[in-house]
Amino acid sequence: MTQRMIVMFLAASFSAFGSGITDIYNNISSPLPPNLPSESYEAMSSYEFGGLIQFAGGNPTYSLGSATVAMSDWAYYSEWAAAVNDKTITTGGFDVPLTLNLYDVGPSDTVGAAIGSRTVDAFIPWRPEPSAACANAPNNYNNAWMDNGICYNGSLSTVTFDLTGITVPNQVIYGLSFNTTDYGTPKTGVAGPYDSLNFAFSSASPSVGSNPLPGTAYWETSYAGFYADGGAGGVGTFRQDTGWTPYSGAIEFTAIPEPASFGLIGLGLLGLGLAAKRRHRDSYTSAHN
Repeated sequence: MTQRMIVMFLAASFSAFGSGITDIYNNISSPLPPNLPSESYEAMSSYEFGGLIQFAGGNPTYSLGSATVAMSDWAYYSEWAAAVNDKTITTGGFDVPLTLNLYDVGPSDTVGAAIGSRTVDAFIPWRPEPSAACANAPNNYNNAWMDNGICYNGSLSTVTFDLTGITVPNQVIYGLSFNTTDYGTPKTGVAGPYDSLNFAFSSASPSVGSNPLPGTAYWETSYAGFYADGGAGGVGTFRQDTGWTPYSGAIEFTAIPEPASFGLIGLGLLGLGLAAKRRHRDSYTSAHN
């Protein structure tokens, strides 16, 4: 390998690592479908919902880059037009703070110690307006809209959290939370389009990473009857809940390279450079003897 080739390889490697944030868990479909089944926080008395996930790659720890969640919005503009203001409700959508919490996995897969938490002021675009063709559809729960001949009550969009600075083990429990009129910490006490905002589900296995406990969610609801065990394991607490097959929260996590990775790459390439220089010197000496 010539010195010029080494320099080019070094530049390409650092460029790849520098730009590069790597998927370590992903079960969000690409492209996004029009809508997916979802968890309603207001209707299901929910405070937080998530799951236990395993990151890909086999590393003991990861420096996180970001997380992206898919949200299903059932609110449309015409039903909130009178509430439009210059702050949180606009002609294009509405703002709502979303919080992503990360926890260690405790004994027997319980929720362990908090690792970190990030909140974003998310902008959620309005769902399309109702379609007259969906008026008599069997699944028309909220003045459904039509896409390619199929009626949907909600529409999907994504929200991304910046998680730089948070280091996690290779398994975590995550939970997504936000406040609605009657639920949350604190509840808003005021009706808003966030009452029609849901956390979208995936029914497919992750394309990256895995779900160690398929069919299991982690959930906090204040209504005992919503838990699979009828509330026997606790009510109004973020804990494990069964009976969710085939669904899990639609979420993606990325990681950035560990600082040590840059050092190892640099040392390796430096070694190649010295070896190439030595071969060039030996070749020059041999040719002139």
